[in-house]
Amino acid sequence: MGFLSFHEAYYRQKLASLESGPSAAGEIYEARQLLKLLDDLADEGYLELNRRMEDGFSCLSRLRVLLDRAGASPFPVSGGGLPQTAYGPEEYELTALLDSLIDRAAEHPAASGNPFLRDICDYSSWIGREADTAYIFLLRDTLLPYVFYRSRGYPALYPWLISRRFLWDVTGIPYVDDAIRLPVYDALEAGHTGFDAFSAFCVEKIRSVLDKHMELKELLLTLLRSIPERNIVVVESGYAGTIPWMLRALDERVSFRLYTTAPYLYETYRDRIFCRRYEDIRKFETLYAQDLLLRYASFRGGRFYVNVSGEQGVLDRSMAEIKYLTEQSPRVTAKKNIAISREMPDNTK
Repeated sequence: MGFLSFHEAYYRQKLASLESGPSAAGEIYEARQLLKLLDDLADEGYLELNRRMEDGFSCLSRLRVLLDRAGASPFPVSGGGLPQTAYGPEEYELTALLDSLIDRAAEHPAASGNPFLRDICDYSSWIGREADTAYIFLLRDTLLPYVFYRSRGYPALYPWLISRRFLWDVTGIPYVDDAIRLPVYDALEAGHTGFDAFSAFCVEKIRSVLDKHMELKELLLTLLRSIPERNIVVVESGYAGTIPWMLRALDERVSFRLYTTAPYLYETYRDRIFCRRYEDIRKFETLYAQDLLLRYASFRGGRFYVNVSGEQGVLDRSMAEIKYLTEQSPRVTAKKNIAISREMPDNTK
């Protein structure tokens, strides 16, 4: 059971179905999404899956042949072709920095013209706002939905930067998120596609993983216990929902909303995803404000601290994106401006 074996079995079954006869338009679209998922994983450095499936049953080659025969092109691999950036050495408390950026966005010369930001607004509106509910925004990928909510003056908003770097910092173990994510694929491989059974499986397995990392478990429990609201909605860009499941394993108040997910999770997550356009997830995640503006620096005193990009071009484009989101709602002035250093640091830390 696991990530590799699930994908191998799933893609074998899908290819057999897609190659069994003439493909309808919907099946070609599905094939494009399936190839995009594998291309994205390879682009992000997860190479073993593609090697195994290409060597084992020519998976990627067969998908490309299928598309070529239908006169269809694969989805582009890169979501935005963003540049590399270097981060300043100064550490800023995350919530205060975001408030400052929202306030400063009003003075930025122009809002971004990226048409995908309309989707960010639509997704943020779709999430909604319910009474006695806290909203955890998992940064960096949901910085702009947080801006949408914060600039409307909504209460009970929690920007948390629970990234791979954060998990490594707390546990001292690189890629610990892979162990937390594994139960998602184990659940699918075990046939748990209905949400309730899927949830029960994932929660139990992830709890056992967290029991091996007590410092992380206690830190997350402390953060969750600091939230007084009756319900908690975790907002994420999407795909497997690893961090929402981790938080759900520790607090039964937690539910989640994703922009999208992988095709094999569409039905399981159907009430919890905004759209079934997996091919757009990289567009979501590779906006300047969400991919390059900030990075995790440290966690201390119950607060997240970040470094900020020292590249003027990244700052300008990020502020333009933030301005677009703030213009969709009444502006709430932040309490203070935080001066961001322009010093260019060593980017190896």
